[in-house]
Order: sequence, then structure tokens, then C-alpha cells
Amino acid sequence: MSTDILRPLRESDADEVVAVYRLAHGDARPIDAAEIVSWSRNPNFEPDALRVLEVDGRIVGYGDIEIDNGEVALEVAAQGHWEVFLEWAERSARAAGLSRVRTQTYSTPELVDAVAACGYRLWRSACTMQIELGDLPPEVRPHPVGIEVRGYRDGDADSLRAALDEAFASDLFFHTATPSRFREFYLGARGFDPSLWLLAWDGADLAGFVLPFPEHLGDRALGWIESIGVRPRWRRRGLGESLLRSAFRELHARGLRTVGLGVDSSNETDALRFYERIGMHAVRRADNWVLDL
Repeated sequence: MSTDILRPLRESDADEVVAVYRLAHGDARPIDAAEIVSWSRNPNFEPDALRVLEVDGRIVGYGDIEIDNGEVALEVAAQGHWEVFLEWAERSARAAGLSRVRTQTYSTPELVDAVAACGYRLWRSACTMQIELGDLPPEVRPHPVGIEVRGYRDGDADSLRAALDEAFASDLFFHTATPSRFREFYLGARGFDPSLWLLAWDGADLAGFVLPFPEHLGDRALGWIESIGVRPRWRRRGLGESLLRSAFRELHARGLRTVGLGVDSSNETDALRFYERIGMHAVRRADNWVLDL
């Protein structure tokens, strides 16, 4: 099937695309129509990089590609039609002079079979972790001496973007926090509340941060830690744990009893074990497969 039949995503496609996701990935890849619409409006995405496949006037597949970190990353939901999107991503990589394509599988045997048959290899895995907070307020820990923690303010944007870039400099999946990405993916995310974000200051220096949200992908019963990081100079002093526990307490005070986050389970900094020690457990896994062209 030629990739020429793929057309750009329209806002009016949102409900059909959600149905395509549910058919392809079930509950392993939560999504809702508002999220799809936000992609179509996001200026960080090229309109031609978000496409759907129609057969007999019905949408049967969705895929998007993003070029960053020297690769083409493909997100796809297209039961029975995986190959047309894989071919599109591979063709796009060659056109851009890139030598690698990456895609994720969400406990989707049919997609695993498709990527394996096309020569992809399993590279790294990521997982969603959650904690059940219960009715009593979660335990908190004191912040390191000399650290002041407060909510986010308008003038903090540049400091926070720089801290994000430094804290995640070695993260293979992190995208540089450009002003545009920061505005759309952080400040523009659903549920953004500056009083929930906790920034840890050592004098005029931003040492660490935790960015919680009171919902995730339309699930208002699930609090979400979009990002937590400590800059290298302030690590191994307990700041990450004290920030995370404080975030749990803030979300609990908003009535939330379940909190989740995503983590690279191949993380060399033992992040997975850190979250397990805090009381979190894995609920879903996504596998990253790569093809070297």
C-alpha cells in the first residue's frame, strides 16, 4: 500500500482517531479527543507530520513522526495497517539524511510482529508508574538545608527551561525545552496550575523542580508528575525525594488519590528503583524498537 494515500490529520478526525487507538492498543495507550485536537493545533508539529489512513471513507490508522536527536520517531495506531506507516517513517528518515527510525509498542503483539518482520530491534523500555496515596496525607521529608521551595512564577520560565535542559542532558528521550515547546507542552498542558509546580531555589540558583498536574490525558482521577529533576550540583542530597513527596502531598490535598509518571526503565541512574522505594509500582510498559537504515 503506497504511503501517498496518507493524508494530514484534521481536528474533525479526533473521535475516529481515538477509536483507532483503542482498537490498536486498548488501555495500554490512554488517549482522548482533546489530546488529538491539541496535537493538530500545536505549532511544534508540522501539519504534514500527523497523518491518517482512510479506507472506504473510514479512518483505519493514525501516525505521526518527529525528527529530533538524529532520528525519526514514529507514533502509530493502525491495526492491520502498520507497514504503511513504518514505510512512511523510513522514507522520511532517508529523505532527511538520518539513519535511524524509532517506534514504540504498547503491549501490542501485532505491532511487535510487524516491526520485528521489518528488521527493527528492541532497544529500550519505558514504563508508567503509579502510587495509591490513600486517605491520609502522604508523608513528607524536609528539604535540604538552604533550599527554599515555592510555586512557579511568570519570571521563572528561563531558569526552569535551563534547569530542564541541564537535568535531562543525558536523557535519550528528552527534547530541548525551547520557548515554544515549553509554552505548548508545559504551560499549555491541560490542568496547568502554577501553584502546583514546586521549584527548589538555592539563593538565586534553581536547584531542582517537580511539575505536577491534577489530571492526565483527560483522566481527572489521576494526578501526574510531568517532570521531576535535580541539577547535577545538588544531587544526592535528598532533594529529589523531598520534592516528589511534597508533590504527592499537594495532589492529595486536591482530592487525588492516584498519582503517576513515566520513566525510562533502562535508566542508568536507577530512577526505576528510586520510584519503587518511594512506593510506586509499574502499571504499563512501552518498548522502543529501532531500525538502523
